Amino acid sequence: MNRTIGLLFAATLIASPAAAQDPGVTDTSIRLGTQAPMSGVVAMIGMIAEGQKLKFDAINAAGGVKMRDGKTRQVEFVIMDDANEPPRTVTNARRMAEQNKVFAFVGAVGTPQNQAIKAYTSQNKIPNIFIYSGIYEWGDEKQNPWGIGMVPSFTTEAAIYAKYLEEHQPDAKVAMLYLNTDFGQNFLDGFKAAIKGTRIQLVAAQSNANTDPTVDTQLTNLKASGADTLIVATAGKAAAQSIRFAAESGWKPTVFVTYAASSIIALKAAGLENSKGVFTGQFVKPVGSPAFDNDPGVKQYIADYEHFKPRFDRHDSLAQMGYLMAEGVVKVLEQMKAPTREAMMEAVRNMQKVELGLLYPGITMTTKAGVDNFPIEAMQLFQFDGEGYRPVGNVIDYEGRTPKL
Repeated sequence: MNRTIGLLFAATLIASPAAAQDPGVTDTSIRLGTQAPMSGVVAMIGMIAEGQKLKFDAINAAGGVKMRDGKTRQVEFVIMDDANEPPRTVTNARRMAEQNKVFAFVGAVGTPQNQAIKAYTSQNKIPNIFIYSGIYEWGDEKQNPWGIGMVPSFTTEAAIYAKYLEEHQPDAKVAMLYLNTDFGQNFLDGFKAAIKGTRIQLVAAQSNANTDPTVDTQLTNLKASGADTLIVATAGKAAAQSIRFAAESGWKPTVFVTYAASSIIALKAAGLENSKGVFTGQFVKPVGSPAFDNDPGVKQYIADYEHFKPRFDRHDSLAQMGYLMAEGVVKVLEQMKAPTREAMMEAVRNMQKVELGLLYPGITMTTKAGVDNFPIEAMQLFQFDGEGYRPVGNVIDYEGRTPKL
């Protein structure tokens, strides 16, 4: 009898670690999920998910991720299409967590989409890391205990454009087209704060929705304001339409386009000739630029692209963003003290100058729990010359001082 009890007790000890593990992780695999608009009016943004898949495919082919507990795991990656519709994002999140048993969400796309699932991920203590949205709230650990962004805050990007104008066009009269979500509102508010005390004027602002067939009416109103500078803080086809309108209407202002809409793919839609002179802030290396032909990170990305032949254009900066995010996820997995969700959040909130292959030189990821929850706080200003982006000046770094709303 005692021997039987002893055997049962031993068996319980052996089984208990597996039973105690968080969902989605075994000794040989970890399951991660993401959401993106793979269909619909902004389907081009869905390439972020495809870029993540490319990196995870490459990592798995190389053997997997060796995590800090000494075990090497394959990444099982689940992609769901939310078509840019927040209610669908919520349904997908529940399905991935409760049916697919994902360990965490990574690189999920969109501001209202991630806001829609914040209560669910917080209540169920599911990490939602490296969110593809630059709204300021992702850097608030108290409001968002189980989520964190990756890209620079829109307040940082707005401040960088304001800084350039103050140095080069100190009397600029600015018009802004902004998306009618917290993305656009954060950008608008951040820019207003950044130009206080300068001679720069924001003379007009118009909002748009992703479902608007065109933004001609908004751009006509902005042109009528007499502005000599246009800032496009929106995404998708609206950005391309704005660039084309500014060039072909005879307005020809200095144009700044948020990094979220600065892909060469978008510029081609606007017309490369029309896009000459467009400024943007970036933190990803410009793949295709001769200056980076021999860069190890770029060469690795191109090698992975050629090997796995994904369905996006090699020069698609949104796909490159996804690839970068996935590498960031791998760095977090490598640093987790244990294969638990809590350990993931601890690792992502305590990064020290983490380097990624496609991050622009001089830009790294740093966070400090309770103090700094913005992984990337620097950008390089670029200008399009008709063929590619060329750097303007040096990296502008707001490390530890992301502008507040």
